[in-house]
Amino acid sequence: MKIFKNKMSALRNTLVGATLIVTASSAFAHVKLESAIPAINASVASQPKKITLNFGEEVMLMNVKLLDAQRKDIPLNYQITHDMKKSFDVAVPKLKKGKYTVVWTTMGTDGHNMNGEYNFTIKSVK
Repeated sequence: MKIFKNKMSALRNTLVGATLIVTASSAFAHVKLESAIPAINASVASQPKKITLNFGEEVMLMNVKLLDAQRKDIPLNYQITHDMKKSFDVAVPKLKKGKYTVVWTTMGTDGHNMNGEYNFTIKSVK
């Protein structure tokens, strides 16, 4: 009987531990960029007027940069508003034909910063 109690106690402890690990990992799961306009790795026919970043959950957009093919910073007029949102629009200045990289930093509701980047290409300028 004592062996049975020890096995049940070990099983219970294992289940509690597994539950804590699953709960903790989901609590600290970081939000991903779900979609963007221009789309991730897209080739667009003309220059976009804005960049739209769509996240899976509400975040604060802490920083966004636009880099050209040589990774030179293209100034954007983005101001942090401290709003927690799923979607952000950032106006884009006049661009030339070529490859661009959008680099972003967000802060989730858990206070953790998340970084990411994606590329798009402008095929022609109209």
